[in-house]
Amino acid sequence: MKLFSSLTTPVRAVFSYHRGVSSPANSWRPRRSHSGSASYLHLLESCILDQNLLLGSQLHSRIVIAGFENDSFFATKLITLYSLCEDLSSAEAIFARFPNCSVFLLNAMIRGYSSNGSNQEAMDLFHRNKKEGMIEPDSYTFSCVLKACASLPDLCQGKELHKMAVESGLEPDVFVSNSLISMYAKCGSLESCVDVFDRMPQRDIVSWNSIISAYALNGSDLGAAEKIREMFRCGFEPDQVTIISLLTTGSTSEVISEVHGYVLRRGFESISMIRNALVSAYGKCGGVREARRIFDGSTQKDKVTWNALISTYAQNGLFEESMQLLRDMRLFGFDVDVVTYSGIISSFSQDDLSDEAVVVFKELLNVRLRPDVIAIASILPAISGIRCFGYCKEIHAYSYREGLESDRRVRNALVSAYSIFGSIQSAERVFEAIRDRDVISWSSMVTGYVQNQYFVEALDRFRQMIGGEIEPNPITITSILSACAGVSGLRLGKELHLWALKNSFDGHSFVGSALVDMYAKCGRIKDSRRVFDLMADKNLVTYNVMIGAYAVHGLVEDALRIFRMLEEPDEVSFITALSACRHGGLVEEGIEIFNSMKALKVSPTEGHYSCMVDLWARCGLIEQALDLVKTMPMKASTEVWGTLLGACKVHSNLNIGMYTGARILESGSGNSGYYVLLSNILADFGRWDDVGVMRNLMTEKGVKKGAGCSWIEVNQRVHSFVAKERAQHPEWESLFWLLSVLNEQMRAMSF
Repeated sequence: MKLFSSLTTPVRAVFSYHRGVSSPANSWRPRRSHSGSASYLHLLESCILDQNLLLGSQLHSRIVIAGFENDSFFATKLITLYSLCEDLSSAEAIFARFPNCSVFLLNAMIRGYSSNGSNQEAMDLFHRNKKEGMIEPDSYTFSCVLKACASLPDLCQGKELHKMAVESGLEPDVFVSNSLISMYAKCGSLESCVDVFDRMPQRDIVSWNSIISAYALNGSDLGAAEKIREMFRCGFEPDQVTIISLLTTGSTSEVISEVHGYVLRRGFESISMIRNALVSAYGKCGGVREARRIFDGSTQKDKVTWNALISTYAQNGLFEESMQLLRDMRLFGFDVDVVTYSGIISSFSQDDLSDEAVVVFKELLNVRLRPDVIAIASILPAISGIRCFGYCKEIHAYSYREGLESDRRVRNALVSAYSIFGSIQSAERVFEAIRDRDVISWSSMVTGYVQNQYFVEALDRFRQMIGGEIEPNPITITSILSACAGVSGLRLGKELHLWALKNSFDGHSFVGSALVDMYAKCGRIKDSRRVFDLMADKNLVTYNVMIGAYAVHGLVEDALRIFRMLEEPDEVSFITALSACRHGGLVEEGIEIFNSMKALKVSPTEGHYSCMVDLWARCGLIEQALDLVKTMPMKASTEVWGTLLGACKVHSNLNIGMYTGARILESGSGNSGYYVLLSNILADFGRWDDVGVMRNLMTEKGVKKGAGCSWIEVNQRVHSFVAKERAQHPEWESLFWLLSVLNEQMRAMSF
């Protein structure tokens, strides 16, 4: 009995034994009585409540000795205990002893998988049981498995589960319907959430909380507000869950202020979870003063409260203030853990303060804390921002060694980081390793292809995404519209436009801007302007895209008219306006716009000087363009010299062309276009010896002229053609045969 010497007296009393006097065989025989079974059950439930694995495992051994090992009721409780204590292997071992398990055992094991993050295993167990047809799932089974599906999130499997629930006659069950709404919300299908909610024969407060959260989670604050009003009309009042849900997912200051007012009227401000949620919510919408006022008025600040305020300052770019709060937190006796640092790093990364995020990450390492999944996923965008590829590989290696790399959030961040660095093959390898891909995984890969101008690959990957029934989000649509623009894929672009209209995505400013750009690059400038005019929420990006669209189409006056609508143009606005001027040869207007930058406190960058150089040079004012290059406040890049070199070719200026070409060669540029351009200028003036020297120089430096590539859309599929690589297209023989026939017909017609 020494094994149980640490147990309390009441617990030890359970393990009393009846010793037989006459027969040794009766020694250590456990009592098999109802009262003993009830005592075991009471103790087991206490272990579950306290998540006491040590005592629970000792109790498990006594249950085996007592002969209750094959009791499915005890087995269900033990699976629950081991799952809560993150000992999934022991839970699986118990479950494996029951080949003909009950629905209670099945539910406990599914929930155990889900609570430990093994969501796909939970799904697989459910489907395996369903296929074998041994146990009919109940409402709790569907609730558990739908929660696992929402955690993946996997819309395709979610729809399949919904169909099974309907076939089982369980869809009207309030618990199943609530789980369906939650699942569809996390999978981004708001339309399905509303459909399930509208069909519910009865609703409880959880139903209302679920649909309100679904609207807020999918960016529809107006829809959430309308559901709250409807909730009041139906006799329900928001509870703590409703409030926290709105504060967690709400994005506008108006919604936060309204919720705050309700909290004050109901006296909920003393509840720490609501108070902390208010601080975080105000921080997300820029309400630093309001967040600080709540923090200062709180008499019971916990670690979460401090973390919320620190993140508030970090989210709003207040680096020094957030770091001072970090030091104050220590002075008040709170341990600063990895969660605190991760929150700051995440906030700075999202606010494009990459340098500050890296500083905080280094401090995390200096105080000997181990970065967690959030810290890793948050620092990767910051590393991309400072363009340090070496750091990216180090972080990848660290996350692999520490077992964090398999987390989907880390892999999604790695796909984005490698794409930004131009290492698209590395991004693909990470993407292929993601088992439970969500919409962020697919969007990251599609965006990565577009960023690196792999437009056809982006379109193919998008088709795979749709084929897997993953519903795209606004980021996906924005990226794939850019791919359509890159290959002039007008038909798919129109289909995406219709899909955006149907799903109310056209109201997103970035989706609308991408539509303006797509139509313009597909030659449909009128459609581009129509989308622009219909957009209710135009931002600066939208205006810049429209200016650029007109500039590319040579409609300079229209471009400048849009530019003059802006009260506070930014750097990009000026570049697009100057590009319009250079396309139209409007030198005076270009000079006027360039000079107005100082009045609007916009500092000219190299891009603006490059536009001015091109503007002067296109109009034949080569000497003035050269003077501007020499007087630039920054060293001229190869691109600026290349702009001037192109003008020298157009206007046949040998001297400045040779001077400009020399500057490019000195830079060590490997761009074949510059070598060819300079060679053509020399050839125009009969300098054939120098042309030979240029060609030999290209050979010595290993500079090769890139192959030309073109695209065409046929039958809703984009085909690419690369010069001198006929065999890449499967139908190249028939294509070139048809081309030769057309050539012969044209020759015959010319005679």
